[in-house]
Amino acid sequence: MNRKLVPEDLLDDREFELFKEVSHQNLKEFIVEQIREERFVIRIYSVYQVLMLLLFVFLFTRSAILSFKGHPENLENMVLAVVFSLSALIVIHELLHALAYLITGARKISFGLILKKFIFYALADRQVIRSRAFHLVALTPLVVVKLVCLSGFIAFFNQPLMYFFLGVMCLHSLFSAGDVAMLAFYYLNCNKEIFNFDDRSEGKTYFYIRKNNLT
Repeated sequence: MNRKLVPEDLLDDREFELFKEVSHQNLKEFIVEQIREERFVIRIYSVYQVLMLLLFVFLFTRSAILSFKGHPENLENMVLAVVFSLSALIVIHELLHALAYLITGARKISFGLILKKFIFYALADRQVIRSRAFHLVALTPLVVVKLVCLSGFIAFFNQPLMYFFLGVMCLHSLFSAGDVAMLAFYYLNCNKEIFNFDDRSEGKTYFYIRKNNLT
């Protein structure tokens, strides 16, 4: 089936079956559940996170020592990286999700915020997203930010601005935890053909599977 699906198609119980229903208010709990259950993807990402955090600690410590020696520029860039990551980078991250949605053909894109849980998300209201398209949406911010930061690292190697790009790269690894957890959900169910759509008015995301893929 290559035609573009709509939510009403997934309601056809002869071909599809509801597999998972996730309230946006419970996104954090759903993410934690995937982290607990899946091992392969989460372990790889956990190693990556640890490496990024160790690199951040090294850079911050080194820049602080250099600052005490009369060279504050590197520390200033590390502080700027923290401020940027906790403000503008959050917006950029979600906009990159939105761009990926547009590339996959989805429209009616909007954004959500659960401030008390510090969760931000982009959604495509009532747009059916296939598995391959969802992988693109989930990975786009991680890949794009990583490439931009590595380009900045190369361009400003051994210059104070290098610390800014490396600091942002390290901190952004934390922002991608939810995206990776969602990919872990797909990996856990890789034997199933999964389709999902967001319903903004209900505040939920629905995951359906094709019945002939049930195992």
